[in-house]
Amino acid sequence: MNSKGSSILMMIFEILIVLLTVYLITSIAYAYGSSTMVAKVNVAEEIRMMVDTLVGVPGEAIVEYPKNVSGFIFILDNAGIAVLEKGQAKNLWIIREFNLPNGYKTEGSTENEARVCLEKKEKKIILRKC
Repeated sequence: MNSKGSSILMMIFEILIVLLTVYLITSIAYAYGSSTMVAKVNVAEEIRMMVDTLVGVPGEAIVEYPKNVSGFIFILDNAGIAVLEKGQAKNLWIIREFNLPNGYKTEGSTENEARVCLEKKEKKIILRKC
């Protein structure tokens, strides 16, 4: 009878370990998914694609970024877009580079604005508050 009791205890212990492992994995995945780092990467990549699209659009255009980005600072220059938070070290900035055709320029910055826009005027793309 003693081996049957230890077998049941071992099975309960294994079930607890499996439940603990599942809980840890889901909590870590949730933490990564809801972090601002992921949000900054997504915003930087989307703005990079918006700049690429505006380069291909003939004439003038204004595009508004569709989400609230009030927690971020944006710096747009000819090399790319940098997304950061106030007081953040430079090594934690998210930077996405792009290649502009000859004659095109990009510029602009915003800080803690809820809505940002990209405006194309001739061969200049400007990041500004909407």
